[in-house]
Amino acid sequence: ETWIDGMFHFISQVALSTLLLISVSSSQILNNDQCGTIEGLGTNSWERFDAAIKFDITDDETDCNYSLNFMFKHDDTLPLPLNPAVDCQPGAIADDGLPYLGFRWYYESLPDYVKKATLVNHISLDFSPCGHPPADVFTVPHYDAHIYLVSPNDRTCMTCDMIPFTPVCDPENQSTMEGRAFFNAASVQPTGALSNMPAGFENGLFDNVPLMGGHSWNFAKQPDLKTENWNTPLLVMGSYDGTIVTFEPMFPLSFVTGDEDKHYTENIEYIGHTMEQLPMTYTVSYDGTTHFTSIIIEGKSALCGKEFNDVKSPKASKSKKREKSPKSGKKNKTINGN
Repeated sequence: ETWIDGMFHFISQVALSTLLLISVSSSQILNNDQCGTIEGLGTNSWERFDAAIKFDITDDETDCNYSLNFMFKHDDTLPLPLNPAVDCQPGAIADDGLPYLGFRWYYESLPDYVKKATLVNHISLDFSPCGHPPADVFTVPHYDAHIYLVSPNDRTCMTCDMIPFTPVCDPENQSTMEGRAFFNAASVQPTGALSNMPAGFENGLFDNVPLMGGHSWNFAKQPDLKTENWNTPLLVMGSYDGTIVTFEPMFPLSFVTGDEDKHYTENIEYIGHTMEQLPMTYTVSYDGTTHFTSIIIEGKSALCGKEFNDVKSPKASKSKKREKSPKSGKKNKTINGN
């Protein structure tokens, strides 16, 4: 490492620490107002994945836990690069008419009783044929399962001044309050650790994406594609204006395809934990027989017993998503994230 590299690293850390000084409990910008077009959020349907949810809470009257299961099947008609060195370049167009590097987002909102019990508003299953930056980390075909705690309307307000010719916000040049909110990541003092995130999570300064939010993860757990394959899910969390907006299991396409069952589970502890409904456990399981993937998050429910049943009224349950359970496979590969 040269002295220039060392100085750049030092300046970057100082800049990031400065951005993390402000700690607030909730966003002052996001209040369910629509600021832009909903169309920018992608396709408002999970139909191409034959996706469904299943939701349960424990029977405790006053202190109960939820289990939210999102099930989907990879759509083989989604494009994949035949020659990544050529196809995964700006301007290269896939068979679906979109750039290989383009966003493919598919979302649906959840029933009101799920929203009130878990804080989860909607789930967006996003597919990246070429992956996305950082290079040699996530640049392989994969899914980002964005479990949003804010509404689609809120996301239309999450805009910024972008680095030219990139899809990310410019950390050095923001002309609006909405843009500056991407770089307002709440922290716990005096350590500066990101609050309501697991220990070891760091903010990706150049990974703030409009309509989506910031991205933080444990860099020590990320794959290094120069020396190894990416084989297991990785947890990413998104922040915006000092609050958590996404809980995001991210996993390579290889984890949710093939004939072998795969299973990954991880228990989570948070620094500065003030959002009680954040998941305490997440699991990603793939059934090699049915080819369905289940993403299960479990945590403390905000509603229990009679209070939950009152919210989940016959009228509300008419809007409940169809529920189903994938069949079990014979082969099994278990990976424990602890």
